[in-house]
Amino acid sequence: MMKFFSKFQANNSTSAIDIGNHSLKFVKMSRSRDGYYLEATGIKELPGGTIEGSEIKKKDVLIDAITTLVNQCDPSTIEVVVSMSGHGIISDKFTFKVDPKENAEELILWEAGQRSPFDVDDITLDYKILHKNKDTNEIEVLLVAAKNQVMQAYIDLLYDAGLRPVIVDVDAFAMNNCYALESQGTPQHGVTALINIGHDLTNVTFVKDGVYHSARDIATAGEFFNRTIQRNLGLSGEESILALKGRTVALDSAKVKQCIEYASEELSSGIDLAFSYYRSSEKTDTIDKIVLSGGGAYIPGLVQFFERRHSTKVEISNPLAFIKYDPGLFGNLEPQNFSALLTVAIGLALRKVDEDD
Repeated sequence: MMKFFSKFQANNSTSAIDIGNHSLKFVKMSRSRDGYYLEATGIKELPGGTIEGSEIKKKDVLIDAITTLVNQCDPSTIEVVVSMSGHGIISDKFTFKVDPKENAEELILWEAGQRSPFDVDDITLDYKILHKNKDTNEIEVLLVAAKNQVMQAYIDLLYDAGLRPVIVDVDAFAMNNCYALESQGTPQHGVTALINIGHDLTNVTFVKDGVYHSARDIATAGEFFNRTIQRNLGLSGEESILALKGRTVALDSAKVKQCIEYASEELSSGIDLAFSYYRSSEKTDTIDKIVLSGGGAYIPGLVQFFERRHSTKVEISNPLAFIKYDPGLFGNLEPQNFSALLTVAIGLALRKVDEDD
């Protein structure tokens, strides 16, 4: 676990928790006239099997981990922003006509029920109207649907940990918020694919001309790289993680590279499918840039592999480069070496901070 503190305090601060299958990420951030300030942040790894897919398997273990991390980072925290991802949630964008005499909300909810793969009685729906065309009576709607059982499990978990969730967001939206922070002041043209490589799931979020477009999930993620190295090199889980981090000299580097490239190709195949979805919806062949986040962003050689494989510019998210913090906050650690792990958590904190302003 990494534990960080800051001397800076402010009244308009927001705390956010990114609950991943492999680790918890905590961020407490505030905003003033001259920008954003990071008050506290921390990362805590979870024991294996604590969360599988979207299902909490070891609730007591997870509650203890959340409580420990929050208390060590900022024990005054009560209200938090959290997010959801995975099989228990979907987001989609669609366009349809609405007669001005009809109730738009009823039509949107009915249309959403038709599109959701879940039983409409078992989900919570939310939507936002993005555009209205008065000439054609068409509206463009962004829809989010979450399984009640999955969402309630996480809400109950946080209450049991002594916290109060004030916003339940979606990972893809948080990534988009964080990217907006990193690209502020720079004109955004073309299509950017934000690829968050987690432990069990990879999320691809498409941003067109600086505006959120859509998102897709890929089953191949960091754990696939881990298992590939274990299987092919006969390593333990701990040894394979060290190999992925480039921290061992006892292994044949050529063999490690071969394993990583094999797993990278598998992940790229999933990314190709996500790209195909976007291209078919927008009738375009161009993906102008890829931005990697999550722990998998630091897999050795992955940036270079993706640049060759997908023929586009690839970079690693570094949101801490755009946020002020106390110089002693991270001690001797270099923020750019783990900044991408905090992308979702920072995006969550940005949403609440912006709303409070």
